[in-house]
Amino acid sequence: MTNLRVSQVFGVKKEMVLSYIERDQVDEKFKQALKTDKHIIVYGSSKQGKSALRRKHIAEEDEVLVQCGPNHDIQSIYGSILRQMKIQIESSMSDKLLTHDDVDAKGKFKVNIPFIGGIDAELGSKVGTSREQVKNYRSFDINLDVAQDVGEVLLAIKFSKLIILENFHYLEDEIQKRLAFDLRTFQDMGIRVVILGIWRERNRLNQFNGDLIDRITEVPVEPWEDVDFDKVINKGASLLNVELTEQIILKIKECSFGNIGIVQEICKELFTASGITESSSTLQIIDDESLLDKAIKIKVEDYTSRHQRALESIADASRSYEGGLFLPYYIVKIIILSEIQELKSGIKRQTLHTRIREIHYQPERVRAGDMTNLLHGLSNLQGKKSIVPPLFDYDRSDKRMKVIDSSLLFFLRFSDRSELLEEIPNPLESDIPDLLS
Repeated sequence: MTNLRVSQVFGVKKEMVLSYIERDQVDEKFKQALKTDKHIIVYGSSKQGKSALRRKHIAEEDEVLVQCGPNHDIQSIYGSILRQMKIQIESSMSDKLLTHDDVDAKGKFKVNIPFIGGIDAELGSKVGTSREQVKNYRSFDINLDVAQDVGEVLLAIKFSKLIILENFHYLEDEIQKRLAFDLRTFQDMGIRVVILGIWRERNRLNQFNGDLIDRITEVPVEPWEDVDFDKVINKGASLLNVELTEQIILKIKECSFGNIGIVQEICKELFTASGITESSSTLQIIDDESLLDKAIKIKVEDYTSRHQRALESIADASRSYEGGLFLPYYIVKIIILSEIQELKSGIKRQTLHTRIREIHYQPERVRAGDMTNLLHGLSNLQGKKSIVPPLFDYDRSDKRMKVIDSSLLFFLRFSDRSELLEEIPNPLESDIPDLLS
């Protein structure tokens, strides 16, 4: 039997790791939802198993996957779905075949749908005879901005796959809102969509379209319970024929902040630091906590570049912030100074407002409306700064700013925060020192 590599068992990667476990409150709910006619919304913080859940229970041949990005609009999303189904998309204004980036602003297109099974034609010539596949097409004039038009094309080819919209959170709010309304149309037509997004509040899409109530099933991938982590760690260790002490397992869970991705990565680094790269015929025991400290240090170093750069980028947005309030800089400062547990549970908007006023150079100018505008635009700000995945999200129903990438909590827990704060450029000092006078 071929030995298993540690990278096959533990870690965060595109492929399924062998330490994956099914959880009744998540996997069973997802499997039951697949049997219904409802759309499915899978949500939770970054690296909490959303994509793994999808790959576990939906075969690649049964889905059409669209990886959403900040620049996607309705046309590019629907165009991608049709192209993946081998449907030609042409401009209604010319015979030019459109590429992915060549989009008619008015949304008017002609689509050519191939008949199932082409016909073979023999083409003779003086040189010889050759055969080529000749395809017949039916043409439709459609508007790629209209879900009804797109749905009719899909029904014409007897479409039966699931449409997967991954990274839904990267889309601008207006696009998310439009898609929330289109979901009603698609469900009426028997076309189902699975949405995966990084956020932590319930009823996210219902806030855009209340008519989706009873038409979607929400599957949160959080929380991960201690017993779940025990199962993952022990399953992976067993596959590699390794045993970890209870104290080491406890410490892994304590520093993971409830994030399975961090557990997976620390286990991978711990086994590597212990000199274990693959499964062995003899039982190996990991009981040296210094090796775990080494693994944690490696992950802190891995996260440092990304998180420091992300915090600096958000703070740097202060330079273009209207009115010289520099609120992005101040919110980064509050985040660095806050307790880890508070960041994990989320900070109320009013609390953020109060704390910023306490340290702001002109506190009387910081109004509640300014805070609301900042928090509502937090997602777009991170998108413009290419912070992938996003670190924060604002729950409008609960009025809390939440950390949605637990690796930031891990990074802050094991970093020198006073030193980190010194690295964040202060716009007052670098751009307009006269404001202090």
